[in-house]
Amino acid sequence: MIAISRPARLRCGAALALLPLLGGCVAALAVPLMTATGILTERKRTRAEVVAALPAANTAALAESASPSTQMTTLTELPPPSGAFAPAQGPWRDFAAYARERASALTAGRPGSSALLTSESALLFQPRTRPCSGREAAVAIDLDPGTGLFSPDASGQAPAEAAAAAAELREAGVIVLWVSQANANDVAGIAEALRSSGLDPTGRDPILLVRNEEERKQVLREEANETVCVVAIAGDRRGDFDELFDYLRDPRLETAFDAQLGAGWFLVPPLSDADAPDAISAGAPPDDDAGR
Repeated sequence: MIAISRPARLRCGAALALLPLLGGCVAALAVPLMTATGILTERKRTRAEVVAALPAANTAALAESASPSTQMTTLTELPPPSGAFAPAQGPWRDFAAYARERASALTAGRPGSSALLTSESALLFQPRTRPCSGREAAVAIDLDPGTGLFSPDASGQAPAEAAAAAAELREAGVIVLWVSQANANDVAGIAEALRSSGLDPTGRDPILLVRNEEERKQVLREEANETVCVVAIAGDRRGDFDELFDYLRDPRLETAFDAQLGAGWFLVPPLSDADAPDAISAGAPPDDDAGR
């Protein structure tokens, strides 16, 4: 049994007495672990631990691939360095640059907010964003073309700019999240499409897919932001940033959120052929004015 001196007991008691005065998340992050021998600093989470906490449909596959293993190779010379890729261009370049800058700020300990709107934003029509719970930076890239669903059969070769942006972000330590309204049962096909198209050639990125017919991409993005800090979102329509835009009756109200474009939200070309029959399915929100 370890004996603790009276002064040490008083110091521990005083620290514990402060816990109720702190918010739940603040208390968990700001107060270090107390032990009989002193104070331990918070341990940095590994990438595997972060990914395991995300609502990813391919979490099991990622955990298996992270397990140490030895494989024989037929290579006769070393491959080029992992950073040997062409830089992203156009809106993808801006997306990657913004996310890298925000990731650097988080690494340096500077607080910041995510790219996700708060629930009050829809009522006030003001771009207020959610705080970050996690210290690890992540980006969300929407796979769905327009209001349809991403189809592995229609994906083909991904735009080189998109693949380059994803590669740059991985190299910078940013977690790349692929998001779709597609069902989680289709995760194997979608994962293979991401690999073969060049978007995720190593199959290491978390894929966020809905788990039932009632679930929405909005829920997936918000759940992910509880584990990581979603600093930027890329999509081909504003509804990929927040579902608020799917229900606006007056399109002019969209301009209230224009400040977010280029500052967390990035409009990019579709990642798959939106005109392909297999790429489109019923995924649009209900329109009460249809046929009027």
